[in-house]
Amino acid sequence: MSDPLRYTAHIDLRNVNDSHAFAVAAVPAGSDVLDVGAADGSVARTLGQTGFRVWGVEYDPEAARIAQDWCEDVIVGDVEQLDLKGALGRRFDVILFLDILEHLKDPLTVLRSALDLLSDRGHVVISLPNVAHAAIRAQLLSGHFSYTPTGLLDNTHLRFFDPTSVHQFLRDAGLAVLDEDRVTLPIDGTEIAVRVDELDPGVVEQLANDPESDSYQFLFVAAPEGSAAVIDPTFLPARVLQRELRAAQKHIEELESQLGVRAGLNRHEMTERLAHLLRSNRNRRRALRTLVEMMDANIKLLDDIAQKRDVRSPT
Repeated sequence: MSDPLRYTAHIDLRNVNDSHAFAVAAVPAGSDVLDVGAADGSVARTLGQTGFRVWGVEYDPEAARIAQDWCEDVIVGDVEQLDLKGALGRRFDVILFLDILEHLKDPLTVLRSALDLLSDRGHVVISLPNVAHAAIRAQLLSGHFSYTPTGLLDNTHLRFFDPTSVHQFLRDAGLAVLDEDRVTLPIDGTEIAVRVDELDPGVVEQLANDPESDSYQFLFVAAPEGSAAVIDPTFLPARVLQRELRAAQKHIEELESQLGVRAGLNRHEMTERLAHLLRSNRNRRRALRTLVEMMDANIKLLDDIAQKRDVRSPT
């Protein structure tokens, strides 16, 4: 028996290192959204509570039944067999493929077909696991390749992607990348058991020097080549905010690391580093204030849309 709550996500929009928070931030105000692989509607619920309209596609009937509470409609069935265009009869501003394409036999055909459901300025949001994460490489070096219930080696994964093949996959689908990010986790921070102290120090150093070795998931906003969305991309203030916050976190972590490792910093060096951090934070605060103003405007737009819907809805 399947577990309808297997892929339940507890979404914290403050977490800038999360695929679901990335996806929510990549949906423009007032969008109609199709969530392919909606599971129990975790993402649909977050979007619905923010004022968006969401339709879902889900294989598991029990999960679909739960998701129905948060969706306008949920199509139940195998996305590789469904006629989504006929079943839905509409277009969407955003289509979500969050950790679903790796479960399919022919994800490229599904992705290409879904592009026919996009509005003229529509885009897709995609998350895919990285099979070349340091934890998997370390596991292979120890002679193992063990599946897990969820995560990088979910036991229902049929397709695997690395930093090179994932970009080729998007090109083959006819997509241009508008925005790209990563969920990052350290070698010993995933569901795959790794004993770093048992690895050869040279291997650990080699992995540490690979900038993609801690990439847990690839995150993309993409649109069909030559489309209006590519020529004039929609501004996504929440994504800009996420990038700024992530850059600030990384900057602080790097500074803390430098101060910790180099305890012998003299007063001048330490003062210079702190002054640089303060200057950067002032610039970020100015940018964040502008973004907050834009997001307030978006929230007002969503409130206006919701009020108009309430007026049109029968009592």
